[in-house]
Amino acid sequence: MAGKKIPPLDLMFFLTETTQSPKHVGAVQIFKLPPKAPKTYMRDLVAALKEAPVVAPFNQRPHFPRMGYPEWQVDKHLDIDYHVRHSALPQPGTDEQLLDVLARLHCGLLSRDRPGWICQVIEGLEGGRFAIYSKIHHAYIDGMSGVKRMYATLSSSPGEMKIVPTWSYTASESTRPKAGEKRAKHASPALAQARAFAELSGVFAKNALEFLAPSKSKAQTMFHAPRTRMNERVEYDTRAIATCSLPLGKARAIGAATGGKVNDVVLSVIDAALHEYLEAHGENTDQPLVALCPMSVRVEDDDTASTQATALHVRLGEPGSTPRERLLQVIECSTATKQEARGLSREALVDFALVMVGVLELADHTPAGRFLSPSYNVLVSNVPGPAEDVLYLRGARQLASYPISAFLPGSNLNVTVLSHGDKLDFGMVADKQALPDLQFVARGMEKCFTQLEAEVLGKKRKAAPSKGRKTTAGKRKAAPKKR
Repeated sequence: MAGKKIPPLDLMFFLTETTQSPKHVGAVQIFKLPPKAPKTYMRDLVAALKEAPVVAPFNQRPHFPRMGYPEWQVDKHLDIDYHVRHSALPQPGTDEQLLDVLARLHCGLLSRDRPGWICQVIEGLEGGRFAIYSKIHHAYIDGMSGVKRMYATLSSSPGEMKIVPTWSYTASESTRPKAGEKRAKHASPALAQARAFAELSGVFAKNALEFLAPSKSKAQTMFHAPRTRMNERVEYDTRAIATCSLPLGKARAIGAATGGKVNDVVLSVIDAALHEYLEAHGENTDQPLVALCPMSVRVEDDDTASTQATALHVRLGEPGSTPRERLLQVIECSTATKQEARGLSREALVDFALVMVGVLELADHTPAGRFLSPSYNVLVSNVPGPAEDVLYLRGARQLASYPISAFLPGSNLNVTVLSHGDKLDFGMVADKQALPDLQFVARGMEKCFTQLEAEVLGKKRKAAPSKGRKTTAGKRKAAPKKR
């Protein structure tokens, strides 16, 4: 990758990055110390992480020449102590303290004078636990590729001591396409781009017509979302973070019973919780909210480190709908939107994301944004993880893995969900000025999921309290105060 030009979509993340809106993605993994762990366990773990080799692209930094196209350059003076760090929480080491630290770690820009990644090992969590927080610039990696690398570090055996951290992972030879296959696939990039341009012309013509004369189309188009506090411009680099978990098996059962997918269930639960949140603030809207959902276009077995994704607008449920009605409305729009996307080539979908981000940036930083309706209210990403329920890092069992992502222009709320085993782990990050009480949304998601399960599957159960429902905003509240 040394000397390789930075692809346009990855370059867009650099060009649109600001102090208020960094473009890195992250995750925090929670582990339980192994039984009878030696006193040197944490020190030895950090030493092993630092001793691991650093491979492309994690040994490279972006180079922006005065003349010419930006490219990747190998950092010949890589300082592993800068990238792999070790810290500890003060007693008692609560989840709330951890989230407060994560909010501070996640808001800072990554230096462009060094490779764009940092790993922070945090010990001292109560209950014999520790955390590993990582953040990587989005230009290096997307969600699917990042999860593959993150889980390559783990093992299904508690006795496995070998570590292959994210920055050491390389695709196995068996998953790399053969030379002949690669040439055939990319035989005519100019022709593929010409076809993509023709496809996109039709897409944007349709969006323009929908903007001028909205129809009753089942699919959602750009700039038709209601304006909410989730659309307030981000002015500071402060963040609020919340986490929660839901059972994957039950989400699948709900989706199967209604003709939908797990992602439809996720969207409907987030939608219901956000409506409750807005209503509690006296800001409820009489229009459906809109989610922007990144969709991977990565081909199977492709482990390359780059962004290969597009994004789809999905209209959510009508205000006042029952849980089942809301889910069915989400399924209808999601199905129609994905059906339209299937009619486009992979190149067209990636190019659409590039143009869309550019348009959203333009609307967000010019007076045009004041006159246009928002394009979406919340960014929701669903990243599939491994099927294994029990995984270890040097004998330490992983308890949870919460993704913590970035904002795109137009919204100050990102909800990313990672599935692994029988869990859906949600990581939510918001502008603290706009949504300081983000834990209210996390509690609402758990409650709304319980209601949806009862209505669709006919089962009633108590919602189990989640340790991850706290945020950096402080103690839990019965309901947020109206602003």
